[in-house]
Amino acid sequence: MYGQSQRREAHQRGIFGLWWNWTIGTGALTALIIMGMFISKVWLPLIAFAIDIAMFAMVRRNRTAEKHVCGLTLFVATWSLFWSAAIMVIINFMNTHWFPRGLFDPEFSNPAIPYISVLIVAPVTMLVTAYTIFRGRNLNFCIECRMRYGSSSERGVLGNIFNQETAFQLKVLLCMSICVSVAGWLYYAFVYINTDMNAPDNFVFRWVPVLIYAGTVAYFGLRYMSLWEYYCQNIDGGALGHGRFTMMRFLVMCGDCILLREPEGDSRDATTDLRLDTPMKLRAPYRQRVSDSDATAYFRNLSGFDHAVVRFMYVNSNFDADNNIFHYACFIEDRDAIDESRLKGEWYTLPQIQRLNGEGRVAPALTAEINRIYTISMAWKTYDRRGRRLHPIKHYKPTFRLRDFRKWDVDLNDSNWLFVANHNEDSRFYRLRRLWRKYVNGVGE
Repeated sequence: MYGQSQRREAHQRGIFGLWWNWTIGTGALTALIIMGMFISKVWLPLIAFAIDIAMFAMVRRNRTAEKHVCGLTLFVATWSLFWSAAIMVIINFMNTHWFPRGLFDPEFSNPAIPYISVLIVAPVTMLVTAYTIFRGRNLNFCIECRMRYGSSSERGVLGNIFNQETAFQLKVLLCMSICVSVAGWLYYAFVYINTDMNAPDNFVFRWVPVLIYAGTVAYFGLRYMSLWEYYCQNIDGGALGHGRFTMMRFLVMCGDCILLREPEGDSRDATTDLRLDTPMKLRAPYRQRVSDSDATAYFRNLSGFDHAVVRFMYVNSNFDADNNIFHYACFIEDRDAIDESRLKGEWYTLPQIQRLNGEGRVAPALTAEINRIYTISMAWKTYDRRGRRLHPIKHYKPTFRLRDFRKWDVDLNDSNWLFVANHNEDSRFYRLRRLWRKYVNGVGE
């Protein structure tokens, strides 16, 4: 019962946390538009920076919380707020007596109303959101999240929910910002008279964004209430339910090949994954730790390989908060011995797996495992723990051969190597990023 209640609490926090992040993030942007009615344009950017710092602290605290919620939407709102405030500061400076006069058409330049908040906030939000969508999985924010928690396929139900819902939220935010930007600038260009703000001006520039924001908050509230109800009925103890468990995955390797098996099943069965994956997976009652001797015994008893060498790679504790996945590499000497074992499958090289992955025929969990092996091994062979080059040649890439993996003394469970792979002496602004990571981003070393 404790495991079930813990899982329910984690899922409830995750699902409704998405709604909360949307409400806070887009609410801060909308509040900046509304505050333009009551606060001097000189002080408005300072208030925006203060709100931005508070939101950044929320993002930072969420990323280190025990029960994590995807904060990508809040992150996008934070940067939108920052750049909006920065542009407001520039415009305010351009309206001071230090800046040369006569550079702007008086019809469109009024020192009493140097800018209209929505005409800055909406386009900036549109650009930041579009850039985030364009970057996708390559966004540093998402890369660091995968470093901490693994890929969405390794994080259970919540990982998939976060992946899908955050993408949907960003699309909604992009559409909102485009509509508000186009409507606001068209009204400003063809209707607005830059002398004061009358009732129609206030409606277009201030209340239209507020109404759209209120509508989206209500929509996402209903959406996530329905999602939570679906979870309670169908996942948590329902037809798709699962209890507290520990998963052990074993990658069987021989030389430069990995043993894979395509599961047999009816493609019409939505619960059957028909993509290539390791043939050796074990689901057991939940355990916080699995000793090396137990893992070796499990593999040898189930596979029939009495002399296989089993090596622990890394562990994922997914967002269910009571489930975990232990990943192991198993090395055998003779490929032909597979015919006499209990395992069924075919041997694939890494180039073959890469080609099949491009065709969508490889299970995401297997892709994540191979990517982690390659990324950490290459970082370990190229840099020290602080990201400094081990070789004097810039951008030097050592050789990666799977058959050598058994000999390498590299800790795949140490996520620091994932950061080193992305932030090292061969990357731009290496020292600045190290300082940011250590003192601002909250990761430390």
